Amino acid sequence: MNPLTGNRRVCRELDELLRAGVLDEATYLKLRQRYPTAGWDWRSLGRWFLIFGAISVMAGLVILSRTLFEFTLNKLAVLIGMAMLASFGGAQWLKHSRPGLIWTERSLELLGGLLLIGLTFTLGVIYSTGSGNWPALLLIDLVLLIILSYALHNVLLLVSSAVVFFIWFGGVTGYASGWGAYWFGMNYPLRFLIAAIVMIAIAVIHQQSEKGWLAPFRGFFKVWLSSGLFFAEMALWLLSLFGNFNQASDGWHRAGAAELVLFNGLWAGLNAALINLGARRAMRMLTGYGATFLIIQIYTLFFAHLAEDFGLLLSLLIAGGGALGLTFYLEQRRREN
Repeated sequence: MNPLTGNRRVCRELDELLRAGVLDEATYLKLRQRYPTAGWDWRSLGRWFLIFGAISVMAGLVILSRTLFEFTLNKLAVLIGMAMLASFGGAQWLKHSRPGLIWTERSLELLGGLLLIGLTFTLGVIYSTGSGNWPALLLIDLVLLIILSYALHNVLLLVSSAVVFFIWFGGVTGYASGWGAYWFGMNYPLRFLIAAIVMIAIAVIHQQSEKGWLAPFRGFFKVWLSSGLFFAEMALWLLSLFGNFNQASDGWHRAGAAELVLFNGLWAGLNAALINLGARRAMRMLTGYGATFLIIQIYTLFFAHLAEDFGLLLSLLIAGGGALGLTFYLEQRRREN
């Protein structure tokens, strides 16, 4: 960690202790002098220059290509392919010549992965058969990105694989259903819940294997686990409101009360289990997911079933007062800890 960043965090804690009356003024000033915060945060500055430089280079290459070349899809595919190879090649060069620039290497490899997606879609348009089955292209990208994630030991590529999986899985279920609500509506949310359970199982197996043959990929299980939990939470959110619907025109809004109670119970049970497990295993990610979506569930149930009876003004007062009370409670718990 950058020393300045660490000092600023310590100083913020000292400020809170002073306001709370835990420290007196003399002790506060004495401790404050030990943690100077003056100077440049070069790491943060360098990170922003890296992002700005990457965007500027890509914009410059696009403008140059449009200036020097007549645009065709074939030429675009060649340019994207060259840029992709340059990104992966540049990352490998940095890995051997400048081994300390780990996140720069990973960022270049991530850029190469994004360019790979652009290349497959460009080739898909060039050689299109008219089927419109674009999820098939994402499936190719998904397989290649997962392979690259482990071959290059790059967790950023694994995160991008999770995003591609979400879009592919939603796209292919929408494609199978005649593009009713498409992936944006998460058709068949129960399918997303089943996929989430599979991903969480992979995460558990991955974590256990990281003590053995998957030791070089220590920490990768968190991506699998976080992705599975996110899919599960989103699926249960929709299931708790509408049941397991197919298309928006297929009666999804007429789910029975027993079905909604079942899915609400499953959602609340999952979040309570995550909070408990996260506290016992000291895994803040589990606690964060459980607490966040339990609060979302409470607010969702309130606005879906009670707010209309209370009226707009009283509903806002209750919701706002609840949020403030929760904030004060969490702040008190944090100070006690």
